[in-house]
Amino acid sequence: MYQAVGTQLEVINTRAPVAVVLGGAGTGKTTTAAVAATGHLLVADSRREQLRRDLGQAGKPACLPAQARVLFLSFSRTAVAQVLDRATNVASNLLERIDVMTFHGFAWKVISDFGPAFGYAKQSRLLSAPNSKVPGGPAGMTYDDLLPAALGLLGKPAVAAHYNRRYSLVICDEFQDTNDQEWAFLQTVAPQARRILLGDVNQCIYAEMKGIDPEARIAAALSLPGAVQIDLPRASHRDPSGVLPAAADAARERRFNDPAVVQAVQDGRLIVSRVSEESATDEVISIVRAERARSCSVSIFTHTNAATTGLSDALTAAGVRHEQVGLTEAYGEALNAQLGLLRWAIDRTAGGRRDLAVFVAANYRATTPLVTQIMDRSNPGFERALRLVLNDLGAAAEPLDVDRLGEVVVGAYGRLGAHRGQQVWVEAGRRMLSAMRLLLTGGSVEDVVAEVEHAQNAALLGDARLRPRPVQVMNLHQTKGREADATILLLQQDEFHGRERPPYPKLSRLLYVVMTRARQRAYILVPGAVHLLWQPLVDACEAATAQPRAAS
Repeated sequence: MYQAVGTQLEVINTRAPVAVVLGGAGTGKTTTAAVAATGHLLVADSRREQLRRDLGQAGKPACLPAQARVLFLSFSRTAVAQVLDRATNVASNLLERIDVMTFHGFAWKVISDFGPAFGYAKQSRLLSAPNSKVPGGPAGMTYDDLLPAALGLLGKPAVAAHYNRRYSLVICDEFQDTNDQEWAFLQTVAPQARRILLGDVNQCIYAEMKGIDPEARIAAALSLPGAVQIDLPRASHRDPSGVLPAAADAARERRFNDPAVVQAVQDGRLIVSRVSEESATDEVISIVRAERARSCSVSIFTHTNAATTGLSDALTAAGVRHEQVGLTEAYGEALNAQLGLLRWAIDRTAGGRRDLAVFVAANYRATTPLVTQIMDRSNPGFERALRLVLNDLGAAAEPLDVDRLGEVVVGAYGRLGAHRGQQVWVEAGRRMLSAMRLLLTGGSVEDVVAEVEHAQNAALLGDARLRPRPVQVMNLHQTKGREADATILLLQQDEFHGRERPPYPKLSRLLYVVMTRARQRAYILVPGAVHLLWQPLVDACEAATAQPRAAS
C-alpha cells in the first residue's frame, strides 16, 4: 500500500502551474505523480459537482464542463501503466480518465483524429524503420513524420481548443530525456493545463544517442512561469535497505572501491560471474530458474537488440516462459507478415514475401543478406521451405479450415530457416490466432485485417499489450521505469558504447540505471574482456568477493 511521505505530499497537494519533481531511482516519482493525478481528478469532480448544485439552486440549466482528464506522457507506456495499476488506491473509473501514452502514440492520435479535417490524408498505416527501408513499401507515415505533423495540427485553433478542454493536467515522465522537438510538443499540448514534470539527471542514458542536455532541460522547465522545484527524499522504495542504490551511486561516480560496493557484493546483492560465449546462455537460464524457484521476478538486460532477440530465442528453446520487451517494431512486423501469409492463403494477395523480409530486418536492426535474398529469391533453402509453407496454406484455405490455417501461419517462420525472432513471432501469433477467430463467427478477411492492423499500430506505438510475465528480456535502453526482484546483465565482448572517453561522466549513468532496477539481487555476467565502461566495476566486485567479510 502506497503511503506518501515528506515531499511526496507536496507533489500530491501542489497546485503550481508547473511542478518540477526531481528524485533518484526508486524514490517514487512515477507512483507519486499517479496519486497526484487521481487526487487532481477528485478535486475537479468535487468542483464540478458544486457547480451543478449552484446552478440548480439558481434555477439555471446545468451546462457543465466535461469531466476532467489527465494526460500522462512517457517514453515507456508499459512501465507507467504498470505503476498506475499497482500504485493508485482509487476506483477504476478514475484510472480510465488518465490517458497514458508515449509521445509518438499521442502524436498518432492527434493525426488520426484531426488530420483529415486539415488536409492530411487519412492514415491507416504507421511504417516502422525497417518497413520504410525495404524496397517496395506501402504508403504511410514513419516515426519521424509524427511529431512534426502533430505539432502542425496543434497549431490550429480548433485542435488546440479541443485539448485545452480535454486535459487540465499533463504529466511527463523522464522529461529530462526530451529532445527539442519533444519538449516543444510537450509545451504545445493543452498549454493551459498544469504540468507535473518528473526527472532525474542521473538516469539520462540517451544523452549521446539523442543529442540532449538534461541539465539544460531541467533549467528550462524551472524557468517556466510559476514553476516550483520539489526534490523527493533519497530513500529508495524499491530497495528499502539502500544497499543497491548506494552501490549504484558509487558506480555512477566511478568510486568502485567505495564500501557501498563491497557491502553489496558481500551481502549477496551484487553478484558478478565470468562466462564464456558458449556458457553465457546456460548461466542465464540457470539463474532464471533459481530465482523463479524463489517466486522472484527477473529482468534480463543485453546491450543490443540482436543479443536480446537471440537470448529470447534460447530461452524459448529451453522452455523458459518470458516476455521480450522493447522490440515493438519486430512484434508489429511479425503481425504484418502473418497477415500477409493469411491474405495470400485466402485470396492470393501478393506482398507476403516483402512482409517476411521486413520482419527479418526488424529483428536485426541492420542490413543482413537474408533480407536481400528473400526479396530477390536467391536463397535456395529459403525458397524450398517457403514453397512448402505456401502449399500448406493453400490446402488449409480450400476448403477453409480456420484452425489448420492458423497453425500453418503461426508455425511458418520456424519452418523457413530464419534463426532470429522466433519468440516475437510466437507472441504475435497468439494475437493473430485471436483475430482469426472472427472467421468462425461470420467475420470477413477484411475484419481480420482491420483487427490486426489496429494491433500492429498499437505495437509500433509502444502498446503491444503482451501478456505480462515474471521473466522479461530487454535491451539496456529499455530498462528505465522497470523493476524486478532480480536482474541479470549479460555483457558481451564486442559492445560499442559510443565515443565518450574515460572517465565516462555520461555513460556511467547506465551503470546506475541498471543497478537500481533490482529489488533484491543484481547479477552481472561478463566475458573474458569487457568494455572499459564496465571493467573497473567488474574488477572491484571480484576483489570484494575475495575480501574477508567485515565483522558486523
